[in-house]
Amino acid sequence: MNTAPDKTKMLTRPATSARLRQIAMQLRWRPLVYRRALQLVGVPPDAERWRQLAERFLLLFASLMICTGIAALFAYNWAELDRFVKFGAIEIGILGCVALAWYRGLDALSGQSALFGASALVGLLLAVYGQTYQTGADPYGLFLSWALLILGWAIIGRQPGIWMLMVILANLSLILYWEQVLYPQENFAAGLATVLGPLVRLTEAFSDFRLAQLVFVLNAAILILWEWFAGSVIWMQGRWFPRLVAILALSAIVATTLILIFGGLVSLSRWLHSMAPVWFAVFVLGCLWYYRRRRYDLFMLSICLLAIVLVVTSAVARLLGDGFEVALILALLVIGQTAASAYWLRAVARSWRTTA
Repeated sequence: MNTAPDKTKMLTRPATSARLRQIAMQLRWRPLVYRRALQLVGVPPDAERWRQLAERFLLLFASLMICTGIAALFAYNWAELDRFVKFGAIEIGILGCVALAWYRGLDALSGQSALFGASALVGLLLAVYGQTYQTGADPYGLFLSWALLILGWAIIGRQPGIWMLMVILANLSLILYWEQVLYPQENFAAGLATVLGPLVRLTEAFSDFRLAQLVFVLNAAILILWEWFAGSVIWMQGRWFPRLVAILALSAIVATTLILIFGGLVSLSRWLHSMAPVWFAVFVLGCLWYYRRRRYDLFMLSICLLAIVLVVTSAVARLLGDGFEVALILALLVIGQTAASAYWLRAVARSWRTTA
């Protein structure tokens, strides 16, 4: 069989660490030659690359701290500040960030950070407006208005950071609209969860199967759309955004599935409650196939396997009940599932190297 076309196609592909590793194994390169090849393609960061990474991290961290400091300044000096000072300072900050983004350009990191800062300050402006004039609007309106006002910047900005902010605002708008307008909760559990913090409040909100599954569908749809366009849009090819969205979707559906498992079979009387395991199975199996066959991503495969371990272990614990023997069985089950997952992930990584 003639393999010349395959070799020619191999030479036209981008030089990555996986392909270099495959070539090094086939040609039996010495370690020194292999390390030199990695340096030539820029896999291990050199001193200049480390400096750029440090600058990027410090700039993004400084932008976040500035926005946080502005919010803390208004919160601490709220009574002493005149309303015109409040609005004027925030609006000047927004205009300054937009001017800096225009001056530096949206392709520069400083311009992207400035545009993200302007997007964050819009939310602070809405919060100050609502607190100053006491409009009486529901909090979900703040997050929804915030998302709509920065939608144009998200489109022209071409950066995942603002889109991640949009995803967070969309989730908060959905959760708050459900709880404050459609199905308001005024019981003791909801009040206690609010006092204990946002994470506890979010966990209590996910006890509503309908809301949790809506949050899952929202984030799953965002993930599918992002991966669909990421193949042809350069700025969408980073991996941190889809990974965070996948974590949000998995967290919602896993939490719902675990509540159904430990809540007993009473919830099965409503067919929507019993759909949680179906959504979970479809999403996890779809992710395992896609990120195994189409877009290679070990992180995605790992979180899907972690979700499977959580659900399977919880189901077995629910069936077996309490006792020392049950704890021992569960421990062995977790060890076995973890070992099998690690073995499979290593096998997948080896198969990627041989087919790269």
